Amino acid sequence: MKTQAFIENQLAYYRGEGDKPADTLIEQWVREEGILSLRQSMSFLADFKCLDFSGQPQLLQRFLYDHSSLPRFFNSKEILRATDFYQKNQQVIGLVLGLYALPYCYLGADGARVLYFSERIRNDTQKRLVETGNFLKAVMQHDNWASHKIFAICTKVRLMHAAIRYFTLHSQQWDMGWGYPINQEDMLGTNLAFSLVVLRGMRKLGYTLDDTYERAYLHTWNVIGFLLGIEPDILPENRQEALKFERMIAARQFRPSFESQALTDALMRAVRNISPNSFTADLLQAQSRFLLGEKYAEILGIKETKIPDTLLKVYNTTAVLMNDLL
Repeated sequence: MKTQAFIENQLAYYRGEGDKPADTLIEQWVREEGILSLRQSMSFLADFKCLDFSGQPQLLQRFLYDHSSLPRFFNSKEILRATDFYQKNQQVIGLVLGLYALPYCYLGADGARVLYFSERIRNDTQKRLVETGNFLKAVMQHDNWASHKIFAICTKVRLMHAAIRYFTLHSQQWDMGWGYPINQEDMLGTNLAFSLVVLRGMRKLGYTLDDTYERAYLHTWNVIGFLLGIEPDILPENRQEALKFERMIAARQFRPSFESQALTDALMRAVRNISPNSFTADLLQAQSRFLLGEKYAEILGIKETKIPDTLLKVYNTTAVLMNDLL
Protein backbone atom coordinates (compact mmCIF):
# COMPACT_ATOMS: atom_id res chain seq x y z
CA MET A 1 0.00 0.00 0.00
CA LYS A 2 1.39 3.39 -0.99
CA THR A 3 1.98 5.80 1.92
CA GLN A 4 0.82 9.42 2.00
CA ALA A 5 4.42 10.63 1.80
CA PHE A 6 5.10 8.44 -1.23
CA ILE A 7 1.95 9.65 -2.98
CA GLU A 8 2.77 13.31 -2.36
CA ASN A 9 6.33 12.85 -3.65
CA GLN A 10 5.06 11.06 -6.74
CA LEU A 11 2.49 13.75 -7.51
CA ALA A 12 5.05 16.51 -7.00
CA TYR A 13 7.43 14.81 -9.44
CA TYR A 14 4.82 13.94 -12.04
CA ARG A 15 3.38 17.47 -12.03
CA GLY A 16 6.37 18.32 -14.20
CA GLU A 17 5.84 15.43 -16.59
CA GLY A 18 3.60 15.18 -19.63
CA ASP A 19 3.37 12.09 -21.85
CA LYS A 20 6.80 11.73 -23.47
CA PRO A 21 5.93 9.19 -26.20
CA ALA A 22 2.89 11.19 -27.34
CA ASP A 23 4.64 14.54 -26.96
CA THR A 24 7.58 13.32 -29.04
CA LEU A 25 5.16 12.12 -31.72
CA ILE A 26 3.46 15.52 -31.91
CA GLU A 27 6.80 17.33 -32.25
CA GLN A 28 7.79 14.96 -35.06
CA TRP A 29 4.39 15.46 -36.69
CA VAL A 30 4.83 19.22 -36.78
CA ARG A 31 8.35 18.87 -38.21
CA GLU A 32 7.31 16.46 -40.95
CA GLU A 33 3.72 17.46 -41.74
CA GLY A 34 3.52 21.06 -40.53
CA ILE A 35 1.47 22.84 -37.87
CA LEU A 36 -1.53 23.17 -40.21
CA SER A 37 -1.75 19.38 -40.52
CA LEU A 38 -1.86 19.09 -36.73
CA ARG A 39 -4.61 21.70 -36.44
CA GLN A 40 -6.66 20.03 -39.14
CA SER A 41 -6.36 16.68 -37.38
CA MET A 42 -8.15 17.85 -34.23
CA SER A 43 -11.60 17.05 -35.62
CA PHE A 44 -10.42 13.52 -36.50
CA LEU A 45 -8.98 13.01 -33.01
CA ALA A 46 -12.27 14.11 -31.43
CA ASP A 47 -14.37 11.72 -33.54
CA PHE A 48 -14.84 8.38 -31.76
CA LYS A 49 -16.91 6.84 -34.56
CA CYS A 50 -14.20 7.13 -37.20
CA LEU A 51 -11.47 4.83 -35.88
CA ASP A 52 -9.69 4.12 -39.17
CA PHE A 53 -6.14 5.53 -39.09
CA SER A 54 -5.28 4.37 -42.63
CA GLY A 55 -5.79 7.83 -44.11
CA GLN A 56 -3.64 9.50 -41.46
CA PRO A 57 0.11 10.24 -41.61
CA GLN A 58 2.28 7.15 -41.33
CA LEU A 59 3.78 8.24 -38.02
CA LEU A 60 0.27 8.22 -36.45
CA GLN A 61 -0.36 4.73 -37.73
CA ARG A 62 2.96 3.58 -36.24
CA PHE A 63 2.12 5.18 -32.90
CA LEU A 64 -1.22 3.36 -32.76
CA TYR A 65 0.48 0.06 -33.61
CA ASP A 66 3.21 0.57 -31.01
CA HIS A 67 0.70 1.41 -28.25
CA SER A 68 -1.96 -1.22 -28.88
CA SER A 69 -1.22 -3.46 -25.92
CA LEU A 70 -2.93 -3.89 -22.56
CA PRO A 71 -1.20 -3.54 -19.17
CA ARG A 72 -0.18 -6.61 -17.20
CA PHE A 73 -2.86 -5.94 -14.60
CA PHE A 74 -5.67 -6.12 -17.21
CA ASN A 75 -8.58 -8.35 -16.20
CA SER A 76 -11.13 -9.09 -18.91
CA LYS A 77 -13.82 -10.16 -16.41
CA GLU A 78 -13.59 -6.81 -14.65
CA ILE A 79 -14.02 -5.00 -17.99
CA LEU A 80 -17.16 -7.01 -18.66
CA ARG A 81 -18.59 -6.22 -15.22
CA ALA A 82 -17.80 -2.52 -15.57
CA THR A 83 -19.33 -2.16 -19.01
CA ASP A 84 -22.44 -4.03 -17.85
CA PHE A 85 -22.66 -1.67 -14.87
CA TYR A 86 -22.39 1.33 -17.17
CA GLN A 87 -25.06 0.08 -19.55
CA LYS A 88 -27.50 -0.36 -16.67
CA ASN A 89 -26.72 3.06 -15.19
CA GLN A 90 -25.85 5.01 -18.32
CA GLN A 91 -28.22 7.93 -17.74
CA VAL A 92 -27.29 8.60 -14.14
CA ILE A 93 -23.56 8.22 -14.86
CA GLY A 94 -23.89 10.79 -17.66
CA LEU A 95 -25.74 13.13 -15.32
CA VAL A 96 -23.16 12.77 -12.54
CA LEU A 97 -20.32 13.25 -15.01
CA GLY A 98 -21.71 16.53 -16.31
CA LEU A 99 -22.91 18.02 -13.04
CA TYR A 100 -20.26 16.70 -10.66
CA ALA A 101 -17.16 15.10 -12.21
CA LEU A 102 -16.45 17.78 -14.82
CA PRO A 103 -16.77 20.78 -12.49
CA TYR A 104 -14.80 18.75 -9.93
CA CYS A 105 -11.94 18.71 -12.46
CA TYR A 106 -12.16 22.51 -12.73
CA LEU A 107 -11.36 22.85 -9.01
CA GLY A 108 -7.71 22.20 -9.87
CA ALA A 109 -6.80 25.83 -10.49
CA ASP A 110 -3.58 25.32 -12.45
CA GLY A 111 -4.96 22.44 -14.49
CA ALA A 112 -8.01 24.54 -15.37
CA ARG A 113 -5.70 27.11 -16.97
CA VAL A 114 -4.94 24.70 -19.83
CA LEU A 115 -8.62 24.27 -20.61
CA TYR A 116 -9.19 28.00 -20.37
CA PHE A 117 -6.25 28.91 -22.62
CA SER A 118 -7.13 26.28 -25.21
CA GLU A 119 -10.62 27.83 -25.57
CA ARG A 120 -11.98 24.47 -26.79
CA ILE A 121 -14.23 24.02 -23.77
CA ARG A 122 -14.86 27.66 -22.98
CA ASN A 123 -15.99 28.75 -26.46
CA ASP A 124 -17.92 25.68 -27.60
CA THR A 125 -18.86 23.99 -24.35
CA GLN A 126 -21.85 22.07 -25.65
CA LYS A 127 -19.84 20.48 -28.46
CA ARG A 128 -17.08 19.47 -26.04
CA LEU A 129 -19.65 17.95 -23.69
CA VAL A 130 -20.94 15.84 -26.57
CA GLU A 131 -17.36 14.75 -27.35
CA THR A 132 -16.82 13.77 -23.70
CA GLY A 133 -20.08 11.85 -23.67
CA ASN A 134 -19.15 10.06 -26.89
CA PHE A 135 -15.78 9.09 -25.42
CA LEU A 136 -17.45 7.73 -22.28
CA LYS A 137 -19.90 5.69 -24.34
CA ALA A 138 -17.10 4.37 -26.53
CA VAL A 139 -14.85 3.16 -23.69
CA MET A 140 -17.85 1.68 -21.88
CA GLN A 141 -18.99 -0.35 -24.90
CA HIS A 142 -17.71 -3.89 -24.38
CA ASP A 143 -17.62 -4.58 -28.13
CA ASN A 144 -14.93 -1.93 -28.47
CA TRP A 145 -12.75 -3.91 -26.04
CA ALA A 146 -13.47 -7.25 -27.68
CA SER A 147 -12.68 -5.85 -31.15
CA HIS A 148 -9.60 -3.94 -29.91
CA LYS A 149 -11.10 -0.65 -31.09
CA ILE A 150 -10.36 0.62 -27.58
CA PHE A 151 -6.76 1.24 -28.67
CA ALA A 152 -7.77 3.67 -31.43
CA ILE A 153 -10.27 5.41 -29.12
CA CYS A 154 -7.73 5.99 -26.36
CA THR A 155 -4.93 6.84 -28.78
CA LYS A 156 -7.08 9.65 -30.18
CA VAL A 157 -7.54 11.20 -26.75
CA ARG A 158 -3.89 10.67 -25.88
CA LEU A 159 -2.75 12.48 -29.02
CA MET A 160 -5.34 15.22 -28.55
CA HIS A 161 -3.90 15.88 -25.10
CA ALA A 162 -0.39 15.96 -26.55
CA ALA A 163 -1.50 18.37 -29.29
CA ILE A 164 -3.04 20.71 -26.71
CA ARG A 165 0.20 20.51 -24.71
CA TYR A 166 2.13 21.51 -27.81
CA PHE A 167 -0.14 24.46 -28.59
CA THR A 168 -0.11 25.57 -24.94
CA LEU A 169 3.67 25.44 -24.61
CA HIS A 170 4.07 27.43 -27.85
CA SER A 171 1.44 30.01 -26.94
CA GLN A 172 3.87 32.07 -24.80
CA GLN A 173 1.13 32.23 -22.14
CA TRP A 174 2.19 29.24 -20.06
CA ASP A 175 4.16 29.52 -16.81
CA MET A 176 5.94 26.29 -15.91
CA GLY A 177 5.39 27.22 -12.27
CA TRP A 178 1.88 25.89 -12.86
CA GLY A 179 3.32 22.51 -13.81
CA TYR A 180 3.55 20.92 -17.24
CA PRO A 181 0.33 21.44 -19.21
CA ILE A 182 -1.94 18.38 -18.93
CA ASN A 183 0.63 16.79 -16.66
CA GLN A 184 0.48 13.37 -15.07
CA GLU A 185 -1.06 14.64 -11.83
CA ASP A 186 -3.87 16.40 -13.70
CA MET A 187 -4.48 13.38 -15.94
CA LEU A 188 -4.74 11.14 -12.88
CA GLY A 189 -7.09 13.64 -11.24
CA THR A 190 -9.33 13.57 -14.31
CA ASN A 191 -9.25 9.77 -14.38
CA LEU A 192 -10.32 9.66 -10.73
CA ALA A 193 -13.10 12.15 -11.46
CA PHE A 194 -14.45 9.87 -14.19
CA SER A 195 -14.27 6.82 -11.91
CA LEU A 196 -14.07 7.33 -8.14
CA VAL A 197 -15.94 10.66 -8.12
CA VAL A 198 -18.69 9.38 -10.44
CA LEU A 199 -19.29 6.43 -8.10
CA ARG A 200 -19.35 8.79 -5.13
CA GLY A 201 -21.88 10.96 -6.94
CA MET A 202 -24.14 7.98 -7.50
CA ARG A 203 -24.04 7.21 -3.79
CA LYS A 204 -24.89 10.82 -2.98
CA LEU A 205 -27.97 10.50 -5.17
CA GLY A 206 -29.07 7.42 -3.22
CA TYR A 207 -27.82 4.54 -5.37
CA THR A 208 -26.54 1.43 -3.62
CA LEU A 209 -23.38 0.15 -5.30
CA ASP A 210 -22.13 -3.40 -5.10
CA ASP A 211 -18.44 -3.61 -4.17
CA THR A 212 -17.86 -6.04 -7.03
CA TYR A 213 -19.03 -3.52 -9.63
CA GLU A 214 -17.23 -0.64 -7.95
CA ARG A 215 -13.95 -2.57 -8.05
CA ALA A 216 -14.55 -3.45 -11.70
CA TYR A 217 -15.32 0.16 -12.62
CA LEU A 218 -12.17 1.45 -10.93
CA HIS A 219 -10.12 -1.29 -12.57
CA THR A 220 -11.48 -0.43 -16.01
CA TRP A 221 -10.61 3.23 -15.60
CA ASN A 222 -7.12 2.22 -14.48
CA VAL A 223 -6.74 0.37 -17.78
CA ILE A 224 -8.15 3.36 -19.67
CA GLY A 225 -5.73 5.61 -17.77
CA PHE A 226 -2.82 3.39 -18.83
CA LEU A 227 -3.95 3.58 -22.47
CA LEU A 228 -4.22 7.38 -22.16
CA GLY A 229 -0.58 7.61 -21.09
CA ILE A 230 -0.81 7.84 -17.30
CA GLU A 231 2.30 6.40 -15.68
CA PRO A 232 1.62 3.03 -13.97
CA ASP A 233 3.47 4.29 -10.85
CA ILE A 234 0.56 6.57 -9.97
CA LEU A 235 -2.34 4.34 -10.95
CA PRO A 236 -4.04 3.33 -7.67
CA GLU A 237 -4.16 -0.39 -7.00
CA ASN A 238 -7.48 -0.30 -5.12
CA ARG A 239 -10.20 2.01 -3.79
CA GLN A 240 -8.21 2.94 -0.69
CA GLU A 241 -5.27 4.11 -2.79
CA ALA A 242 -7.62 5.92 -5.16
CA LEU A 243 -9.04 7.86 -2.20
CA LYS A 244 -5.54 8.75 -1.00
CA PHE A 245 -4.52 10.04 -4.42
CA GLU A 246 -7.77 11.97 -4.83
CA ARG A 247 -7.49 13.64 -1.42
CA MET A 248 -3.86 14.53 -1.95
CA ILE A 249 -4.58 16.07 -5.37
CA ALA A 250 -7.43 18.08 -3.83
CA ALA A 251 -5.17 19.33 -1.01
CA ARG A 252 -2.44 20.27 -3.48
CA GLN A 253 -4.49 21.79 -6.29
CA PHE A 254 -8.04 22.83 -5.34
CA ARG A 255 -8.48 26.58 -4.82
CA PRO A 256 -10.51 29.46 -6.27
CA SER A 257 -9.41 30.84 -9.63
CA PHE A 258 -10.80 33.00 -12.41
CA GLU A 259 -10.25 30.22 -14.95
CA SER A 260 -12.09 27.64 -12.83
CA GLN A 261 -15.11 29.90 -12.44
CA ALA A 262 -15.13 30.85 -16.13
CA LEU A 263 -15.13 27.19 -17.17
CA THR A 264 -17.86 26.35 -14.66
CA ASP A 265 -19.96 29.28 -15.82
CA ALA A 266 -19.65 28.05 -19.42
CA LEU A 267 -20.70 24.57 -18.28
CA MET A 268 -23.75 25.86 -16.39
CA ARG A 269 -24.77 27.97 -19.40
CA ALA A 270 -24.50 24.89 -21.61
CA VAL A 271 -26.70 22.96 -19.17
CA ARG A 272 -29.27 25.75 -19.34
CA ASN A 273 -29.15 25.79 -23.15
CA ILE A 274 -29.97 22.09 -23.41
CA SER A 275 -32.65 22.19 -20.69
CA PRO A 276 -36.26 22.24 -21.97
CA ASN A 277 -37.25 25.01 -19.53
CA SER A 278 -35.94 27.24 -16.75
CA PHE A 279 -37.30 24.95 -14.00
CA THR A 280 -35.29 21.99 -15.30
CA ALA A 281 -32.23 24.21 -15.65
CA ASP A 282 -32.57 25.34 -12.02
CA LEU A 283 -33.08 21.74 -10.91
CA LEU A 284 -29.88 20.62 -12.65
CA GLN A 285 -27.90 23.54 -11.24
CA ALA A 286 -29.21 22.73 -7.76
CA GLN A 287 -28.19 19.14 -8.36
CA SER A 288 -24.67 20.24 -9.23
CA ARG A 289 -24.41 22.26 -6.00
CA PHE A 290 -25.72 19.30 -4.02
CA LEU A 291 -23.21 16.87 -5.54
CA LEU A 292 -20.23 19.18 -5.18
CA GLY A 293 -21.16 20.37 -1.71
CA GLU A 294 -21.41 23.99 -0.64
CA LYS A 295 -17.66 24.54 -0.23
CA TYR A 296 -16.71 23.43 -3.75
CA ALA A 297 -19.83 24.96 -5.33
CA GLU A 298 -18.87 28.35 -3.85
CA ILE A 299 -15.28 28.01 -5.06
CA LEU A 300 -16.60 27.40 -8.57
CA GLY A 301 -19.18 30.19 -8.37
CA ILE A 302 -22.26 27.99 -8.87
CA LYS A 303 -25.15 30.10 -7.64
CA GLU A 304 -28.03 28.85 -5.53
CA THR A 305 -31.42 28.41 -7.19
CA LYS A 306 -34.98 28.57 -5.91
CA ILE A 307 -35.28 24.78 -5.93
CA PRO A 308 -35.92 23.69 -2.30
CA ASP A 309 -33.84 20.85 -0.85
CA THR A 310 -36.99 18.82 -0.19
CA LEU A 311 -37.92 18.85 -3.87
CA LEU A 312 -34.42 17.81 -4.88
CA LYS A 313 -34.54 14.88 -2.43
CA VAL A 314 -37.90 13.73 -3.81
CA TYR A 315 -36.57 13.99 -7.37
CA ASN A 316 -33.45 11.95 -6.52
CA THR A 317 -35.40 9.27 -4.66
CA THR A 318 -37.84 8.92 -7.57
CA ALA A 319 -34.98 8.71 -10.08
CA VAL A 320 -33.34 5.89 -8.12
CA LEU A 321 -36.60 3.95 -7.92
CA MET A 322 -37.24 4.37 -11.64
CA ASN A 323 -33.69 3.23 -12.47
CA ASP A 324 -34.13 0.11 -10.34
CA LEU A 325 -37.38 -0.72 -12.11
CA LEU A 326 -35.87 -0.53 -15.60
